[in-house]
This record gives sequence, C-alpha cells and structure tokens, in this order.
Amino acid sequence: MNVLIVDDEKLIRDVVKEYAISEGYHIFEAEDGEMALDIIETNKINVIVLDIMMPKLDGFSTYKDCLLYTSDAADDR
Repeated sequence: MNVLIVDDEKLIRDVVKEYAISEGYHIFEAEDGEMALDIIETNKINVIVLDIMMPKLDGFSTYKDCLLYTSDAADDR
C-alpha cells in the first residue's frame, strides 16, 4: 500500500514515515500541496496523511485538487 505524507514540517513527516514503514507501507513524502499533487499525478496513492496549514497550497485546497485524480482513469496509472 502506498502512503503519501504531506507536511511542511520534516520532523512530523519523519515520525509518521518511521511508523508507516515499520507497518510495511511504501512511503512518498511531500513538503507542500504542490509537491503532493505532482506525486499523486504520477503514482497510485492509497492513503494520504495531509497537513492543513502549509505554504504554497494548503491542505484543504490540496484535498480538493486530489479529487481530480480519483476518477476511474486515475486507476489506470
């Protein structure tokens, strides 16, 4: 299972990543919403751990844009 961790604070990403890896998940990391969307566009992501307050693109806007990638066409990636 692919997990995307999106947080502008590296320490938070590292803590979540360490736990997720210990449970056997494959991890992708992004430090802002724009980077997260780039990852989502090119990878099949099963779970997103998403911070709300981030620079460039906040968590709410990132979530709305993520919905564009949840169609059946996105499953073909």
